[in-house]
Amino acid sequence: MSRLLVPVLSAVVLFSPAVRADDDARAVVEKAVKAHGGADVLSKYQAGQSKNKGKISIPGVGDAEFTQQTAFMMPGKFRESMELSVGGMTISVETRVNGDKVSITANGNDVPMTDSIKAAMKDVQHVIKVARLSALVKDKGYELSSAGEAKVNDAPAVGVRVSMKDQKDVTLYFDKKTNLLAKVEHRTVDAMTGNEVTEERIITEYQKSPEGLPAPKKVVVKRDGKDYLTAEVLEFKFLEKLDDSEFTK
Repeated sequence: MSRLLVPVLSAVVLFSPAVRADDDARAVVEKAVKAHGGADVLSKYQAGQSKNKGKISIPGVGDAEFTQQTAFMMPGKFRESMELSVGGMTISVETRVNGDKVSITANGNDVPMTDSIKAAMKDVQHVIKVARLSALVKDKGYELSSAGEAKVNDAPAVGVRVSMKDQKDVTLYFDKKTNLLAKVEHRTVDAMTGNEVTEERIITEYQKSPEGLPAPKKVVVKRDGKDYLTAEVLEFKFLEKLDDSEFTK
């Protein structure tokens, strides 16, 4: 989601708001990278795994309890195994994304790949990469601009809009005191309905990973301002890599 966003007199006499905002945004991201372990550490750990539990709101069904295991590896690889308890039934959903290859099964049965699902999975891949932060300071394909200040978790936060060609914009909000990522906001597609929604992923609490790095502990996801998912991260670990078989059906 990035767009690379003459006079000599203008450059000397005027201070362009666009340039100033970009410089400010880059400085915010650089502080955040340091708070999350530093560029070298983030570049080293290109994969991760987690175990989670929580509640999700399913349109037309209602709230469902879930347990979940996830894995990711940069770039563009993601796996999710989720068990949902709905109306006394248990539904197992397995999602694997490996670049352009996407597969989903529900209770062992293949789920047809709709355009909505493909679009949602593309957004997931992009958001994971953006939220890892390290690519933002190395890859010239990203354009960073200031998104102003806001309150996240009742604490002051500063926003950075991340843009890239052929991708939707993602806005990152960082806690002004800790410089840790507090919220990720972007437009995406609901895989079930095909409707576009504004999704906010809010990290309400952090914990230390076994590697000594900040990792999410509690997360709230809102869609169009309404609670969609709440999750507690029971285990989280960063890894240098995972075997490709993790992401292949």
